[in-house]
Amino acid sequence: MKTKTNTQGGRYGRSGLPVEFDGIARNFKDVAALKSFNLHADPGELIVLLGPSGCGKTTALRVLAGLEMPDSGRVTIGNHDVTSLPAAKRNIGMVFQSYSLFPNMTARENVEFGLRVRGQKQSDRTARSNELLELIGLKDQADRYPHQLSGGQQQRVALARALAIKPEVLVLDEPLSALDAKVRSSLRDEIRRIQLELGITTFFVTHDQEEALAIADRIAVMHQGQLEQLDTPLAVYTNPATEFVAEFVGTVNRLPGKVINSNTVEVATVGPINYAYDGAFPSGSQVEVLVRPESIGVRDGGDDTCRVLAKSFLGSTIKLTLLDKSDRLIIVAIPTSEAALVANSETVSLYSRGDALLVKDGAR
Repeated sequence: MKTKTNTQGGRYGRSGLPVEFDGIARNFKDVAALKSFNLHADPGELIVLLGPSGCGKTTALRVLAGLEMPDSGRVTIGNHDVTSLPAAKRNIGMVFQSYSLFPNMTARENVEFGLRVRGQKQSDRTARSNELLELIGLKDQADRYPHQLSGGQQQRVALARALAIKPEVLVLDEPLSALDAKVRSSLRDEIRRIQLELGITTFFVTHDQEEALAIADRIAVMHQGQLEQLDTPLAVYTNPATEFVAEFVGTVNRLPGKVINSNTVEVATVGPINYAYDGAFPSGSQVEVLVRPESIGVRDGGDDTCRVLAKSFLGSTIKLTLLDKSDRLIIVAIPTSEAALVANSETVSLYSRGDALLVKDGAR
């Protein structure tokens, strides 16, 4: 596992609390949902827990929130051990995939609900709900009921309700998965804006890599109950710690190659590619090379050509699905500005325009 401590917790004037998972294990009968799980979040940081279904990310969130008790290990918030505290005493704001708004209450009444349960007087509840409804951009919809709001608006109200109690930590479990793509993109940016503005330490669970890359300070990539890598979005994408991280976050090509020297590997069909040499493979070693689609360029001509099977326009890039002479599929992503290179091409040749992600033992 690769970790990198974030030392910029106060960069945006954030004043949240540090959170620590220390050796957390949680088993469900014969299934180990978490295995000695360790993670540290700096004050005011937004950590995204990213991984496939069943990797343990929601279990980790539930342990933090007090909805699950770990079999071993401890959880600390602000250097206070909260492992044995029930959920109601942890002062954690929670937002889930289902909005869970009270249908018989207006948006304002939903936001004020936690404050009313805590016995705060009406004037304080009104002031707090006004503040939060303004923050989420729904002040004019304060007196509407959930069925009169869109899905995105309902999720905003759920977020405001979670924030109303001034929680020490905010946890969001797949909060956007029920929304359509456009609303989802807009709301994730809104959540990030609000989180930065309030400076609250936040954990956000998703299986959507684009979502994770867009909003996280750091991404915790999880697999089979363990932390594979904890790092910035850029580092996770460009310098994955493991083969799993490389394939789960983004697209990769797996191509055979041969190590030329301490920083170059000759890759089939593509040619020489730079890679970060770690001493594992001496010159002449047969290896398997993992390469991102955008790290491969295309041009006309050449002896080692690939057949163009499909072209997909993706806005800023064009995705090419290619078949080389050894019947290997290769995915290439080129800038839309280079569209003329492949406009009428049935074959192209390839070259390296970036570094290899990982080099693995290719001996068979």
